[in-house]
Amino acid sequence: MTLKDEIVAGESYSLEFKRVPNEEREKYLKTVVAFANGKGGRILFGVANDRTVVGIPNERIFAEMDGIVNSISDACAPKIPVDVCVERVDGKSLIALDVFAGTRCPYYLKSQGEKDCVYIRVGATTQQADDATRHELALESEGRSFDKEPCLDAKISDKTIKALCAKMYKTARWNCKTDAERRKVKRVTEKQLEAWGIIKRVRDKWVGSNAYALLTGDAAQSIRIKCGVFKGDTKAVFVDRREFTGSICELIEQAHDYILAKINMGCHFKGVFRRDRYELPPDGLRELVINAFAHRNYFDHDAPIFVAVYDTRVEITSPGGLPRGLTAEKAISGCSKIRNKALAEALSYMRYVEGWGSGFLRVNEELADYGAHPVEIEDAGIATRLNVYRVAANAQSDRHEGNEGNRECNHEPNEPNCAPNDTNGGTNGTNGGTNGTNQIVECLRETPCISLDELAKRIGVSRRTIVRMIDRLKKKGCIRRKGGTRGVWEVL
Repeated sequence: MTLKDEIVAGESYSLEFKRVPNEEREKYLKTVVAFANGKGGRILFGVANDRTVVGIPNERIFAEMDGIVNSISDACAPKIPVDVCVERVDGKSLIALDVFAGTRCPYYLKSQGEKDCVYIRVGATTQQADDATRHELALESEGRSFDKEPCLDAKISDKTIKALCAKMYKTARWNCKTDAERRKVKRVTEKQLEAWGIIKRVRDKWVGSNAYALLTGDAAQSIRIKCGVFKGDTKAVFVDRREFTGSICELIEQAHDYILAKINMGCHFKGVFRRDRYELPPDGLRELVINAFAHRNYFDHDAPIFVAVYDTRVEITSPGGLPRGLTAEKAISGCSKIRNKALAEALSYMRYVEGWGSGFLRVNEELADYGAHPVEIEDAGIATRLNVYRVAANAQSDRHEGNEGNRECNHEPNEPNCAPNDTNGGTNGTNGGTNGTNQIVECLRETPCISLDELAKRIGVSRRTIVRMIDRLKKKGCIRRKGGTRGVWEVL
């Protein structure tokens, strides 16, 4: 793109327009700080907000350039690397100020101090950074991440470490898609946790990191998730509200199950064959929930993740904007920046993450197969919001997937009844609901030797969800296993 094309395109994450330098000194200085705290950017002086090129009089060009550089040097700290030059557009002179990404974050304005004058770039706007963002910028400039920092209040012992290793191993096997993949899973050891930065040996004693507290559900880093169903497209009228606390792994499953419980279950026809499935892809929804926990800002661990189910969409909001230098457009296209390095290693081992950067691409492919719109990402600076728009019953037109008989229809929402204080809360989209349990019973009755993987594929949920549903049916005396691992299921 030429410079004129960029001006026509308008302001963006890395481009800002200012009409006159000295009359808007404080405004452009905030933007300079924001660019330095991000991935850098350019300010064009002599361009109005409506993209009109007004230019800078030639007799004032060099004086204005000197004034800009001096203002940045006097007002900003630490020293911000910049470059200034003259550009010509439509015969008019512009001053182009290039601000480079800084390595000594956070940058701020000296007038009010570091606490109140740190700014960041959010979309095409400049916003004041909150405490969590400031702390994260400071750690990142030193090559550190919050989840690897020691959590001195976390309760840790050889017993709790072994319990975490066992839990991670079990979770990794549950999340495997095939028996062959499960056999390749290696057990986690203390040395492996230490290598990932989850625990650290200090004077012959183990010290847990923030990641350790988050993975074990320790009260020192207690996190929670708030879920709700709302009537219409706003939060004015709520239908259901739940709040969960626990470890990251527990909350991922609870949030995913809650969403499945509150969206519609429909039927999909391929030729003459009928299969029940949710209106949105369960695996895709789970990927988005995992993303919210993997990439959120944990400095303010009391801030919950919000899951809201509206008539038109499912909304997942996590604390903290996108990581430094990452935009919504880049994230959707497959670019990924790991914010929590120790958690990333743990989640990858436990098969919650298949490959960094591929999540949104994979989710959008699944949504396209369901006839739904791609994921919408909103970066609000202090929070990141993911929107998945639901497939309305009247919008589910016949689709062809290499077979002229393909079509879909919708059933009523899957709304299981549950006690308000039940920790599982009926949050499972199929757990405790008639749709899911009836499907499992019918499948076991028709194919007694069916494997858990095939059962999960038929029902349209994860293998881990199937395991929990099977356990619940067994405890209720609805089914039982005959003959061990090579046996068959019997419906009672």
